[in-house]
Amino acid sequence: MHRWFIKIHRWVFSWRHIWSEEVLALALVLFVFTVPATGAMRLQERSLYVADNNPGAISAYTLSFRYMSPTPVGSVDLRFCTDPIPYHPCDAPAGLDVSSAALSDQVGETGFSISTQTTNRIVMSRTNTSMSAMGSSYKFVNIRNPTDTNQAFSIRMTTHSSQDATGLQVDFGSVRAQVTDAIEITTQVPPMLIFCVAEEVVDNCGGTNDNYYTDMGDLNDKTTLTAQSQMAVGTNASGGFAITANGYPLSAGSSVLASPEQPTESRLGENQFGINLVENTVPSVGKDPEGQWANAVAAADYAIANKYKYVPGDVVAFSPNVSLMKKFTVSYIINSREDLRAGVYTTTITYMASGRF
Repeated sequence: MHRWFIKIHRWVFSWRHIWSEEVLALALVLFVFTVPATGAMRLQERSLYVADNNPGAISAYTLSFRYMSPTPVGSVDLRFCTDPIPYHPCDAPAGLDVSSAALSDQVGETGFSISTQTTNRIVMSRTNTSMSAMGSSYKFVNIRNPTDTNQAFSIRMTTHSSQDATGLQVDFGSVRAQVTDAIEITTQVPPMLIFCVAEEVVDNCGGTNDNYYTDMGDLNDKTTLTAQSQMAVGTNASGGFAITANGYPLSAGSSVLASPEQPTESRLGENQFGINLVENTVPSVGKDPEGQWANAVAAADYAIANKYKYVPGDVVAFSPNVSLMKKFTVSYIINSREDLRAGVYTTTITYMASGRF
């Protein structure tokens, strides 16, 4: 530039006898103040957001900046290089590929579409339009990230009045980014099924009274014998839980107390063994299920007050989805005929809870 001014000075000096000093001074002033007005300005508020920063990943890039010059813009040239300096050679970042990129969204100065693209270059074009000083952003999808985690990369940006990114620049700028190996954090919620059974249990299965045996007394046709036990259950299984009651009805040798297969009221003077999981008044025994999880319920046939049933293998309580925690009280009744065969009538009822994971 200095040499160029020297040449101008020599040329002007050689014409000094034709131009007055005042004219020469005015010409130089106009030269100094008009040339910079046509110079390119640096784009402001530049940023780049990469949705997936893993090396080689197919990702979305959102490029944002604010146009500075009022000169109408018809195209934006985006060059992906390892070096951000505009006049240095543009070496494509290893692994990067924007040849299949698509412009999926644009905000601010809009109306652009991709007119040219190669492995490391995208040209956006539109009808040459006057500018409004506002921030703009452009989202590109289907870009393959660079693969070198040790080398940053840049996007060199230039705006042009032409629609093919040729001719004089209007504005320019660059952004810089780098891919990294992801820090992967994984965890899991383990499958959980909490279940306890005893004569009495704590709501959260934190303890029981450790009693698993009940002597219900002497059978006679004038009295209904009763007993009760408790169980608590909770699970994070998406399909909830199911509790089955397993074991034969009371028997003494080959003599078996009948168990109704349908919910039936207590009947004095008949052979009958049954259970339910609700509070009863005839006879007075049991409690309704306890706990805030309304989706954990007694099975329909075992949830009718003052009616009893027992079928080995039946589901007596369940939930259709996650339920933490619910306590059930099981009521037992025994009625007998006057002519019931003498003996010690016993049974073992085993409750099994299954989580539906």
